[in-house]
Amino acid sequence: MDVHHKSWKIHIYSDEFELKAMSQEPGVGQLNNYLHTHYPGANYLLAYEAGFCGFWIQRSFVAKGINCKVVHAADVPTSGKEQLRKTDKVDSKKIAKGLKNGDLNFVHVPDIELELDRQLLRSRDNLIKDSTRIKNRVKAILKLHGIEVPPTFKDCTWSKAFIKWLQQIDFLPRRVSIA
Repeated sequence: MDVHHKSWKIHIYSDEFELKAMSQEPGVGQLNNYLHTHYPGANYLLAYEAGFCGFWIQRSFVAKGINCKVVHAADVPTSGKEQLRKTDKVDSKKIAKGLKNGDLNFVHVPDIELELDRQLLRSRDNLIKDSTRIKNRVKAILKLHGIEVPPTFKDCTWSKAFIKWLQQIDFLPRRVSIA
């Protein structure tokens, strides 16, 4: 499968040959119903590339009793021709062929608690980086206007006193008189 927000591209193989290439709206239930209706009793093995969707698709299929694996996109065998003609349909076919031929390495799917802990740590890290960028932008604006940070705030710890000083800055140009 090649999974995206608006559609999933799917290639279905048997042990011998390709059975079906199709597109569907995203949905575990829809694909589950299709497989059980058109290929009842089959031994299903699904795979998709790790990415923005995370692991909810894998967990949903496993909960329905369907073996589903997640692969790293860089590990999917690709020919030069496929690299030139990269589409969702081509990607889906590559994953299906790699799965059929046993050429794929799967990524570890963490349990939901571990995944949530990782998301929390990543979010905190991103917030810290965003905060640093914003503080650097404020310092750049001060420099742009020739405003020197007072010596008491040179370490720039962004204390309440420093923020109060920032709020009192008057950015309007003053007329300078030369005598």
